[in-house]
Amino acid sequence: MPIKFQTFEKDNAVLITTSGDISEEEITAMRIKTLEVLSETGIQNFVVDMTHVNSFLEHSTAKTYEMGKEFVEMEFPLFMRTAVILPANQKVKEQAELLHLVEINRARPELQYVASYEEALAWFRR
Repeated sequence: MPIKFQTFEKDNAVLITTSGDISEEEITAMRIKTLEVLSETGIQNFVVDMTHVNSFLEHSTAKTYEMGKEFVEMEFPLFMRTAVILPANQKVKEQAELLHLVEINRARPELQYVASYEEALAWFRR
C-alpha cells in the first residue's frame, strides 16, 4: 500500500506519507487507520504528505466529490487537526484541493496546507 503511518510522540503528531497512485479503497483504509491511531494514541495532529502522489481516484472529479462527502460520514472528531503537504503534480494538487473543499463544506475538522513537516508542527503549536 502506498500509504505509511509514522507516530512521533515527541512531536504529538502522526505523519501519513502517501505516494504513487491512490485508489478509493486505499483512501478509505487510510481514513479508518487514522481513526484507529487517534483512538489508540490520543494524538490529534496529523500531517498528510502527498508530495509524491501521481494520481488518486483515477483523476475522477465525480469520485473525488463522493469521497469528500464520505469523509464526514466517517465522523472524524472536530478537535483533530490535519496539515497537508500538497502533491507536486499540479493536476493532482487541484484534485486534492477539490476533495478538501467538499470535506470542509461538510464540517471537516481543521485543515491547513503547509510546505513541510516542520511547518505543520509550527501550525499545531499555534
